Amino acid sequence: MERFVESPEGQELAALCLDYGYKLAAAPTDLTRPQINFLVAALVNRLEKVAVARSDESGATTFIFSDDADLDE
Repeated sequence: MERFVESPEGQELAALCLDYGYKLAAAPTDLTRPQINFLVAALVNRLEKVAVARSDESGATTFIFSDDADLDE
């Protein structure tokens, strides 16, 4: 599913559904399991991209935590 969401066709369908209100079914109860999985995967993909874009903004601080126990050996 992730491969399709990341493909150009998947990105286009995600934009139609998430941004422009295109409906895959007449009612939410008519959605099939693959359609629901696609919509959830598309939303997660979009939220991850937004989070990355926000972390790259100027003034954002990124903390990286590592385990120092590996360095002692």
